[in-house]
Amino acid sequence: MCETLITHFSREHPCWTRELLERSGEECGELDALERKWLLLCRDGVYCLSEEGRRAFSKISEELYLYAEPGDLPEAPDRCLMATELWMELERCNLQRGGLKRYLFRPRIPVRPALTREEVWNLDKGRLLWLYPENPAIKTMLEAHPLPQLHERRTAPPDAQALQRWLELRSEPFVPDLAYITNYDFKQYCDFRGHPGDDMKLINTDRFFFSTVGDGDTKSQLDVLGQFQRWLLELRHLKIPGYLDVDTQEQDSVNWLIFLTKRQETALEVQANLKQFGPSLIAPANPMEAWTLSLEELRRCPSGRELIWDVLPEAGQPVRVTL
Repeated sequence: MCETLITHFSREHPCWTRELLERSGEECGELDALERKWLLLCRDGVYCLSEEGRRAFSKISEELYLYAEPGDLPEAPDRCLMATELWMELERCNLQRGGLKRYLFRPRIPVRPALTREEVWNLDKGRLLWLYPENPAIKTMLEAHPLPQLHERRTAPPDAQALQRWLELRSEPFVPDLAYITNYDFKQYCDFRGHPGDDMKLINTDRFFFSTVGDGDTKSQLDVLGQFQRWLLELRHLKIPGYLDVDTQEQDSVNWLIFLTKRQETALEVQANLKQFGPSLIAPANPMEAWTLSLEELRRCPSGRELIWDVLPEAGQPVRVTL
């Protein structure tokens, strides 16, 4: 029982509460014993591995052939807990038997070039102005690499030297708490041999990126939106041109940025605060969508829905959909 319990504390799920462990189906009778053995640390009801616990995790993982890495002490345990609960709820709600599901926890996605808030956006009497499209490096990239037509798509970057120069720019990290990447009818896409610019394997998928809303205000959410948009433009114009928004079967692929909250009341507040900016909220990087989602509302979603489209649009709140 101790072995099963301690292996929950992986790099993807570095901390747990007793309630979340019980909801995952785990017996929690050994929690106190693991704490007394200094394998687990507990602070304000949140458990994580100690150094000794990390060593025990690695040993048990090797013995059980789990190929998992132990979790570190999280810098933001509340965000980690919300990402774990989100993952649990998505697994409960969405079967996705006709395709594949992939979860990325706290991926560090480089966004280029690194910019200050004042270089990305500005509010002028309540009107949102995106400034980053006028950044010299971004402007040059967009002008030099217009979007290709479908018949012009190639499975290679359009300009290897330009891509290399771009990748040499100083970057900043876009770190969603969870990325949920999914596809449908994957057998229909088995003949696609891949794309050298697709390092995250995004072609032929739908992508949902969740960013936790804590004590931050609208400014913090605009910062995240600015990072997400700049990353989409890099993918769309340089790394996988022609493949970000339309898959190899010429079906639409989507990119959603979803602001995650604990309570539905907060999700509605965030929605209202961002909706005031109108179409300009996503205009520079359209097509994309911005939504809010509360764990409170997601828990109400029935189990066993086949498609993610039967889950997120029902539980979430649209801020701005594709223009």
